[in-house]
Amino acid sequence: MSEARELFAESLRLKVAPESSGAAVERLVRAAKLWRASGQNFSAGMAMSDAVYAGWGQPEWMAEAQESALTDFRNALSSSAEGSLPWIASMHKLRQNLVQASSLFVDWEFRVLPTHVRELGVDLSESLLLHHGSSDHADNYLVKGIRVMTDLDGEWSAEFPPYEVSVGGEAVGKTVTLNVPSAFHILVDNGDWQRAHEIIARYPNAFVSAGLKGWRAVVLANLDGSQAVERFDEAANAFAADVHPSSGEELSAKGGMWSSINPELWAKYFGARARLVEAIRTPARVKQLLAKAVEIIGTELTWHRGEVARFQILLGVLNKLVSADPTLISAEEARKEYLSEIRFSGPSAEDDFALTFISEAATALRGFGTDPASEVTDARLARAIDALSRVPSIGPDFVKVARPAIGENAVRAILGPINTWMHRELESIHDEAKLRTVLLRLLQAGLPLYVQLRHGPVEHGKDIVALVEDRGTVVLRHYQVKCGDIDTMKWRESKDELEEMFLVPLESLHLPLEPVRVEGILVTNGHANPFVAPVMDGWFRQQREQLGRVFEFVHLDRLVNWITESRLTGELRVALAEQHGPTAKQKERERQP
Repeated sequence: MSEARELFAESLRLKVAPESSGAAVERLVRAAKLWRASGQNFSAGMAMSDAVYAGWGQPEWMAEAQESALTDFRNALSSSAEGSLPWIASMHKLRQNLVQASSLFVDWEFRVLPTHVRELGVDLSESLLLHHGSSDHADNYLVKGIRVMTDLDGEWSAEFPPYEVSVGGEAVGKTVTLNVPSAFHILVDNGDWQRAHEIIARYPNAFVSAGLKGWRAVVLANLDGSQAVERFDEAANAFAADVHPSSGEELSAKGGMWSSINPELWAKYFGARARLVEAIRTPARVKQLLAKAVEIIGTELTWHRGEVARFQILLGVLNKLVSADPTLISAEEARKEYLSEIRFSGPSAEDDFALTFISEAATALRGFGTDPASEVTDARLARAIDALSRVPSIGPDFVKVARPAIGENAVRAILGPINTWMHRELESIHDEAKLRTVLLRLLQAGLPLYVQLRHGPVEHGKDIVALVEDRGTVVLRHYQVKCGDIDTMKWRESKDELEEMFLVPLESLHLPLEPVRVEGILVTNGHANPFVAPVMDGWFRQQREQLGRVFEFVHLDRLVNWITESRLTGELRVALAEQHGPTAKQKERERQP
């Protein structure tokens, strides 16, 4: 073992203890100098790449070490034969360190754009195709990946496992082992679907793992739009099938390593992408499918990839844009989240379009609501939609089918909110049993001390009973529920039931506290007609003045006002949906496999 290799090994032991980081850096720098002097530039690059992290907390030194590592790997490339193991390893580490530099040094003057990494990927993949496309291990070089090993003193070897090599894996011991991605993986990263498809055609039997099968389906989806839904779903299912090995043997068959990135990131991402493509086929379901895509990808991902995080942010904004209340969009919050992602993972070509969409869409919807005359003559919403169509993961075809839903919300914003839906929904209930249940749910939402539906042969005028605390006073309320307008006949029936409320007290067994006051409430989803209203008013006054009984009449408008003031609008939607049951279309979708 050379002196440089011994210094490198010592640095690994010293890095374990934070207080020894200075000594680790010193040994790594000395090792790098010795390796450069002997022409081992790759090994010098490995030492300086390690020194970046060993010198953590000293930004200037870290940036200097990173520059040295990049220079060493470039020199290693120029001194190695293209396609050789040292050349492949040097290209792999150069790409890896460029990504590392871009993420670590946000304000670094030498920060590279993703296009530089992409160009190096093109060079590496083309070299693998050219020099190893006809070798005995072509399926590894081109599909599964290889493992390159070196003792850092000039000895090189490679392994060609029967499984998919875990991309980016690295092990340091007596030898350094690098997991080098295949040409197929690099082409997929670069979005070069045509070249990736050529490899699929040449080596169809090399796609042995769930991950490789998933990426093969992604390539096919991008090449044939007519099959994109099926292919993206195929990819999502393949990635989801990459579950944790259930035994040591299964783990060994995967190379002793397993990552949850396929089921926890890529399965969700491509499942969501499939729903967007499905919406292009069935435009009438664009809102439902967009909501489903948001549900699939979720709000929290355990793995991070820049393109997925960006897609997730845009998906959330777009879903709110076509929702019933587009004012839920917080442009400032979404923009802040997106800019944070740019700082974290580096810039991409789509960022300007995405940020334009986020800002202009939210501003336009607010403008339609506050100053429609000015907004109509502006082109903010059109600019937002055009910008979104230029984001590859969304695309112009999906934007085209989403346009009508976005337009509907723009018109809704101009016309103002529709406030009468509660009136229409409640008026449409003609079955007292349904109206009683809706009222029960609304009362339950207020978290009363006690509430019970008591309608029946021995109800004694009490359809629903609720014990509540009203401004510190415990009140027992008896509800009698009627559908429609109160006419003379219905009033005579109701009056008798209202009297029974007080003639037959509620058993104390049900009440956790003794009420201070008892009230009778007649509720209807209509009104009292003009003939009976004076009679009702006189009777309520007589009961209050002569018998001390408190009665209240809650007609449709008072009912809606109570729901609104008590913030029970959401509860009303759920209660109404519970009574309406699934629609014919929903039932049909549930029957479909």
